[in-house]
Amino acid sequence: MNIRVKVNKAGLAAVVAVGALAGVAAPAAAAGQDGSWSAPRTPWGDPDLQGKWGTDGHAPTPMERPAGFGGRELLTQEEIAEREVAEAAEFDRLWSPEQLSGPRSTAEIERGAEFEDGIVGQEYNNFWMPRPDAARKIWPRTSLVVDPPDGRIPPLTLPAVERLEARHAARLPRGIADSWVDRNLHERCIRPVMSSLGATKQIVQAPGYVAMLLESIGLWETRIVPLDGRPPIDSDVATWTGAARGRWEGDTLVVETANFNGRQDGGPIMPTRRVMGFYPGSGATLKLVERFTRVADDTMEHAYTVEDPMVYSRPYTVLRPLSKLPDDYLMLEVACHEGNYGMTNLLEAGRANEQLALDEALGEAETRGPEIEALRRRAEGR
Repeated sequence: MNIRVKVNKAGLAAVVAVGALAGVAAPAAAAGQDGSWSAPRTPWGDPDLQGKWGTDGHAPTPMERPAGFGGRELLTQEEIAEREVAEAAEFDRLWSPEQLSGPRSTAEIERGAEFEDGIVGQEYNNFWMPRPDAARKIWPRTSLVVDPPDGRIPPLTLPAVERLEARHAARLPRGIADSWVDRNLHERCIRPVMSSLGATKQIVQAPGYVAMLLESIGLWETRIVPLDGRPPIDSDVATWTGAARGRWEGDTLVVETANFNGRQDGGPIMPTRRVMGFYPGSGATLKLVERFTRVADDTMEHAYTVEDPMVYSRPYTVLRPLSKLPDDYLMLEVACHEGNYGMTNLLEAGRANEQLALDEALGEAETRGPEIEALRRRAEGR
């Protein structure tokens, strides 16, 4: 689905400026003598990764491998075919006349009366769903995590669990919105670095540089990756997004990013759920190693390895497919602070009923406590 919206001119300018250095368009991909696909090249000879890339072209794959697969990494052809049938059936259901025309509750109709004129059923909700004429591919892996071999994110370290326990204890006497610092980073229009890994990306290349315009919740920025072998920046310099250095290994772009600040887990989190890209540690000792490899005209493999000895008992690696989006796809502008009335409403609601806010916080704590205890048991090997 191509959503047309305004584009942030300041953010896009950085991409355009880098892209202008590239000159003429890159040649198309070439077929080998045996008919195999080979990666296209830029005019100066680098593998061509340019374009807009997102995850919507593939059906969802679980981050961690479901227990029923055991140690099996790949789906069988029969399982792929079954998922393709299920995808088609779900599209048919979402876009059936019965689904589009209702049912809507009286409360839904009343709540949307001022701004949903003409909507009679679920057509508004279905606008955000993939269309049947853009059926998604099935990723053949049983999980996005490919290392460790069991397809599971490794246990947290004891120091990481103790950090979560301390944060949990500090929140117990507080309401859910005593202050803006009680809310998570996305609600405060600050994005943790992990949210960029699943973002839609517009990639532009120039000799010695790769630029990525990232589109994600709480995020709208251009990531500039130098390829000239410059040394890392001083370890005393830390930012929300870290500092990236890139290189080519054959047809693969390798990007190493470090120098993250120590506030990547800001705000209350449910540690086992990993929602919205939140990181279970501070990020001060985090290092990300990403690999981008174009494997077809319309598909790129994006792998990333998370290394943080203070948080995880060992590194882990995720491998996910990116699908090439149409050239005329206009990326959504993230304008979080423009009319961010959500934060005001949260704080006002907390002041209107302090006891309810505290009760809600205690309710969350009842869920969070056992989750943290489970993390401790896993960290201790119990």
